[in-house]
Amino acid sequence: MAHFAMIDENNIVQNVVVVADIDVQDGDGQESDVFGENFCRKYINSDYKWKRCSYNTHGGVYHDPSKTPAHNAQCTPYRANYPLPGFIWDAANDIFHEPKPENCDSWTLNTTSGFWEPPIPQPELPEEQLVTGNYYRWDEEAYQADNTTGWVLVTPE
Repeated sequence: MAHFAMIDENNIVQNVVVVADIDVQDGDGQESDVFGENFCRKYINSDYKWKRCSYNTHGGVYHDPSKTPAHNAQCTPYRANYPLPGFIWDAANDIFHEPKPENCDSWTLNTTSGFWEPPIPQPELPEEQLVTGNYYRWDEEAYQADNTTGWVLVTPE
């Protein structure tokens, strides 16, 4: 089975559909993205762009849990992420990614993983803070005031 993302005029994924392998094959029986995209336009909805995606790709890594690690390492990740409705189709980088998180203007898109990355890494929480429910959240204002900060420790009440 092949998966195709339905993309609107703003490059936002609206839906993902499953298409039978035979419907994405050319005359020689080879799978073709173009044949699959044409099938989706003709039989599902012609008002949208269609792009093939891989259910087994996440963060720029291919992983099929039914296969061995050696097999997965030989497979090429496809378009960075399996998209969900609301994801963005980035045609320039040929990837799917989530929208930029709110209040994270300084974050940049990693075009290999398709993940948004903060300008400074998130600190590690010690085990005793993890078990009490503490976590870090990003504070863009703090980062803009002092670009050596940005992560704020949150302690539940």
